[in-house]
Amino acid sequence: MYIEYANYDLDAKDSEIVENVNSAIKYDIKTISVFYPYIKLIKSQINDKIKIASSIDFPLGIMDLNSRISIADNCFKNGANIIDVVCPTYYLCNRKYEKFREDIKNLQIIAANYNGEIRYILEYRKFTYELLYKVAQVLLDLNIQTVFPSTGYFLDDISDNILAAALINKRVPNINIICNGNVWNTAHAKLVKNSKIYGLRLNSINGLDLMAKETI
Repeated sequence: MYIEYANYDLDAKDSEIVENVNSAIKYDIKTISVFYPYIKLIKSQINDKIKIASSIDFPLGIMDLNSRISIADNCFKNGANIIDVVCPTYYLCNRKYEKFREDIKNLQIIAANYNGEIRYILEYRKFTYELLYKVAQVLLDLNIQTVFPSTGYFLDDISDNILAAALINKRVPNINIICNGNVWNTAHAKLVKNSKIYGLRLNSINGLDLMAKETI
């Protein structure tokens, strides 16, 4: 299973983030995701085998396209390998799919300049599943191969998160979904292991430890 670690602790000091990242890289993780200001700091702490991701327009998805492009460009310049883009809320609420496609294509141009990757963040807690199916298909049609079922902002039940991933995959089977609900205990870790999901993003060292013990 693909596993990554995200540190989105708003009140953490640099030293605390570095400490958590150094703890996280002891596990078998593929990617570390941090807010934009911490990209350079984290890049100095890890080897090239671990990728750096950063979220754009997190967690609301309400910025205009030019702002999203500017931040994405800066993320890549600072050393990010991946940007995780929150789906533009206004376009989805109003079913402006052509505007949504424009958003994707413009960000893909930026990513191509840096040989970077784009993933998109959905939100099953806000939108209907019919809309999520449509959005996932639009993304896949434009070669966005990996998505998240939610922002993971605030608490997110891992069972609901996995169920959302399963429902989306049932309609759009070829898209990769990284679940990002909270893993607090052994029961959650067992649930994740038995779910056969593509990937998991964890926001705590405890979660990484639980999953590592579950795979032994």
